[in-house]
Amino acid sequence: MLSNLSPTAPVGGLTLRPEAEDGRDEAFLFALFASVKAPEMALMPIDDCARGYLLRMQYRSMTASYRAGFPNARFEIVEQDCEPIGRLVTDVQPDHVYYVDVALLPHARGRGIGTALMRAALDEPRRLGIPCRVKVMSDNVASLRLWARLGFTPRAEMPPQIELEWSATA
Repeated sequence: MLSNLSPTAPVGGLTLRPEAEDGRDEAFLFALFASVKAPEMALMPIDDCARGYLLRMQYRSMTASYRAGFPNARFEIVEQDCEPIGRLVTDVQPDHVYYVDVALLPHARGRGIGTALMRAALDEPRRLGIPCRVKVMSDNVASLRLWARLGFTPRAEMPPQIELEWSATA
């Protein structure tokens, strides 16, 4: 775990901590998930009750899928000045580090926080001497820009996603 990601950066006070196993982070994690899904949900011709039900189902499905598919992953909360603002799920495999999920609340996006977070996180694969990978929706322009800025390059296309890879030797 990275205890202090960027103490001198303009977005200072950025830290990671493990997700609470007792469910204390559940409301935050659901709100984060809902904020990421908001643009997609806004396009659906359903009422707020149905939207809430669908969001809860998708959230439970995503959570179960991540836990089953990545049983050894680190599930961490990104905090800025002791306030939760995001999530990072990292799975360290023998031949690469895989970033399963990286998400920030809307007010934390576009301010350099994601870049600072991931620059610090890249110290782990650099230290281990292995590449890292991430899958991104091919229409997620902001995420694709972030990963390109960090030096990630396309590895494989798996519509509707693109797998990107970063290597310290590249």
